[in-house]
Amino acid sequence: MLTNWIYVFLPRISCALAWVVNPIFIYLIFTESSNKFGNYRFLLLYFALFNLTYSVVNIVVPIDIITYRYCFIVILRDGWFVELSDFNFSLLSARCSLVGTTFALILVHFIYRYLAIQNSSLTRNNFHWYMTGSIFASVFHFSVWHLTCLYFTRAEFEMRQYVTPGIRRTFGNETIDFNILGGVFHEVPNSVVKRTWIAILTCTSISVLTIIKFIVLSRMIINKLNNMSITASKKTARFQFELFRALIVQTTIPIVISFAPCLFCWYIPMFGIELPRAFNYYEVSAFGIFPFVDPIAIILCLPIFRTRIFRFLSSISSGFFEKPSNASRTK
Repeated sequence: MLTNWIYVFLPRISCALAWVVNPIFIYLIFTESSNKFGNYRFLLLYFALFNLTYSVVNIVVPIDIITYRYCFIVILRDGWFVELSDFNFSLLSARCSLVGTTFALILVHFIYRYLAIQNSSLTRNNFHWYMTGSIFASVFHFSVWHLTCLYFTRAEFEMRQYVTPGIRRTFGNETIDFNILGGVFHEVPNSVVKRTWIAILTCTSISVLTIIKFIVLSRMIINKLNNMSITASKKTARFQFELFRALIVQTTIPIVISFAPCLFCWYIPMFGIELPRAFNYYEVSAFGIFPFVDPIAIILCLPIFRTRIFRFLSSISSGFFEKPSNASRTK
């Protein structure tokens, strides 16, 4: 029952919530005054569309994660593409690569926020070039992860032979029944270990370097905002601080929910430690929930959105409680 909940019901519930929350998020953005958000609206729209795409992929390409001795593996759990094939393995690789793509989306938000405070022409008259560069950055991050997974983490004969006991113990199946992506640190030929390290270091490096860019840009933005609080109006400075705070929340959620479990899963097997099955359940569940959690966090962080949502909920509740009293007066 728990397995069905984790791999069948929870992804569908998460997807449904994402398709409720993100359209509301888009509506709030584009019904606000254009003077407040400017072209930033389209960057937020891009983020929301990515969330919707991710939530659907989470159902169509369901994954499972296990560790066995010095190995970690990701498999296609079930569904339309579970059969062993090159195309299905490519889908598995693409599914994992979406985790890395989130860093590119967040990075372009940080860069935009800094340029907007600088009043750069890229955020005004030449925004089409900035949006093109943002899409290119997303494609670049996705491609690096995807190609790394395709060429360095595919389970060939040696890895499949090594993880056979773990697959049998966990699923009661043979390795031939699964598309497998993973890495092994010991007890296999050096060529397999070398490919594992190339994959792990590549994905870790590009992600950690992006996080460092977040930190550097955050510091630069804070300095600019402090100067703005002196030169600009209090209302403008306060709104810019609110947008920056929302961006920090938007950044923290995928790092904690998606990237941190990835690092844990990659490096713990290096010491021969097998993660408990409960942690695998957490990893798989966490990967699917940030597409609807992130927009909610942004809405709650921005007072202009939060006020509108609370006002709407208040009007619904007041209307609900007024109807019975009116009916009783009529009687």
